[in-house]
Amino acid sequence: MAGLFGGGNLGKELPRPRATAALLTVVGVLGGLGGLAACAWVLLTTEPSVEHVGLAVALLVGGLVLEGLALGVGLVVKYAFSAAVSAKLTERTLRDILQRTGADSPQADPTTNASHEVVVSLLAEIMENTLLDEGDKAGKRELAKRQRRRALKREIGALIEAGKYPEAKERLDDFRFRYHEKEEADALQTRLEEALAQHGRTEVEQIIAEIQQYMSLALWDRAIEMADRLAEQYPENAEAVKLPETVRIEKAASQRQEQQRVYREIEHLASRKHWRQAIEAADHLIESYPDSPEAAKLREQMDELKHNAAVVERREWEGRITEHVQAGRHLMAYNLAVELMEKYPDSPQAAAIRERLDQLKARAGIE
Repeated sequence: MAGLFGGGNLGKELPRPRATAALLTVVGVLGGLGGLAACAWVLLTTEPSVEHVGLAVALLVGGLVLEGLALGVGLVVKYAFSAAVSAKLTERTLRDILQRTGADSPQADPTTNASHEVVVSLLAEIMENTLLDEGDKAGKRELAKRQRRRALKREIGALIEAGKYPEAKERLDDFRFRYHEKEEADALQTRLEEALAQHGRTEVEQIIAEIQQYMSLALWDRAIEMADRLAEQYPENAEAVKLPETVRIEKAASQRQEQQRVYREIEHLASRKHWRQAIEAADHLIESYPDSPEAAKLREQMDELKHNAAVVERREWEGRITEHVQAGRHLMAYNLAVELMEKYPDSPQAAAIRERLDQLKARAGIE
């Protein structure tokens, strides 16, 4: 059947009925000519009479009717094909645009206005094409092509303004493929690249500000992680590429300052004989910065710091025992004395307590 009707631009879905229309036209012409020929034959080969004249008229009318019907059916076939093509193109175009712009989303998006203009222009073109001849249709197709090109350019511009750069790139590639307008496509490409560059600069500035905030809070691991990722994401940006090294240098400098500050604090505590606080600060520095010069010095000084701290502790302990004795709390004094001897058995305080341990025991009522 497709062979009878002839192939068309839409393939097997909508074959172009050129052969059918031509066949109907030939049948109509032959019918009209046959009617005239039959009428002439009757009139020329018989004696004129009412019956012969009636037969001639009937043959002529029949031929003309057949011609009219054939030509009418041919026109109907052509019109039906145009309508079918218009419907198919409408279906395909709408489906394509809906897929590209996400028109089924309930949210309004200004970047879809250009696509809606494409739809409107296509629908107007289709309705008018059904009423135009081939010459007018060619002109209308060219006009509609220009309108769609302008609408697509506006859509690309709207996507760029909205910061939807991947979508803009996709539509720009579509523009190049469809219209082959190099100058217009290059202009759009330049606009897109400039927008991307500006977006990149703005984003780099924002991320750098965030990294600097982390640095001010001494959150160095987070700052280094973000700096490394920024340099990887924008290798063409010199400031972004240099930032990881800068952050690491700042971190090292900050840590050196912190190490020196803590070491000075330890020296100050030791000078005021706050040995226990000095030992706690020294342990923190050694644990946090084990490879620092300050940590190496403190390891050498730690025995002396602990010795001095122990002396202070024993003296305080001895003083509490004396206070308990003077207050009559002999059992508490005895228990503290036993603990001191167990913890510091070789200390002078332990030796002094041993000499009067029996006395403390008796006062505490311990047999």
